[in-house]
Amino acid sequence: MRPELKEYMEKVIEALKDKSPKEVLSYAIFNEEDEVEYYRKLAEHARRESIRVLFLQMAEESLEHKENLLKLFRRLYPGEEPVKVEAPPVEVAPFYPKFETVDDYLEALEYCMESELFARETYEILAQKAVNEDSRVLFVQLAEMERDHYLRLKKAYELLTGFKSKKMMPEDIEPGGYIFPDKEKARYVFLDLAATREGYVFSRDPPEKVREWMKRDVNTIWISPAPIKGSISPRTLIESKENLVEILRRGNVVLLLENLEFILVKEDFGEVLDLMSTLRDAAIAYGSYLLVHTIKDAIEKKEWVILTSELKIIED
Repeated sequence: MRPELKEYMEKVIEALKDKSPKEVLSYAIFNEEDEVEYYRKLAEHARRESIRVLFLQMAEESLEHKENLLKLFRRLYPGEEPVKVEAPPVEVAPFYPKFETVDDYLEALEYCMESELFARETYEILAQKAVNEDSRVLFVQLAEMERDHYLRLKKAYELLTGFKSKKMMPEDIEPGGYIFPDKEKARYVFLDLAATREGYVFSRDPPEKVREWMKRDVNTIWISPAPIKGSISPRTLIESKENLVEILRRGNVVLLLENLEFILVKEDFGEVLDLMSTLRDAAIAYGSYLLVHTIKDAIEKKEWVILTSELKIIED
């Protein structure tokens, strides 16, 4: 940690370590409120769809954190309102860059990651120094919230850093088939490609969940073994090969298929491989994209090797 951050952290800890649970909770509520505004402003400045969506998600999660903390406050202290606490803010400080290059995005993500990590470490130390058990428990919960935010930011940072090392960006990949062991990273690439293309998502998640995550109305098909209206079974997906080829034939189409491991459990690997190979070739031939997500550890090693010989792996 940079010396100036360490010094700042010590000031925060000194100001909060002896505060009552009511004051600690109030402090956290106001900090989450500031974080909501911060990430909303970042989203307004971001032109890259994946990062814009990420910042919107962070803002919504911070708002949810604030509302949960506020509910807890009102349950513990009925009839009262959070109080302002004289202590330096532990959350993000104003930083609204002009996003134009990959370096701008990486700088912003680095700053946000550092901020979330700083908040987490501060709350962890406060948990150790807290003078009462209620405050200690609250600090532990707050540290976990910041950890989750840090890990979300880190995924986007790793993805962009990987592309930068290849001197390209997600939208620069050539038409064809790609495989991702991480669902969120697959979705980030999908968002950047689908920003200027027609997109389809086949997922184990219900359509409303996918659209909520992506912050947009996207063509979504639910893969489910249950006879649910609007869904298709793994078997139907296999049998829809020609229809899927027709979609890719339009050109400039992005097709994201999630949770391939679920389909592999239900269907023969040879048939699934034939589908992947056919769609990959169609994507190449017609200038479209096939993005496939699967949990690497959930399938046989031999199957993974075969799949990655057909589909180019991104972010192993």
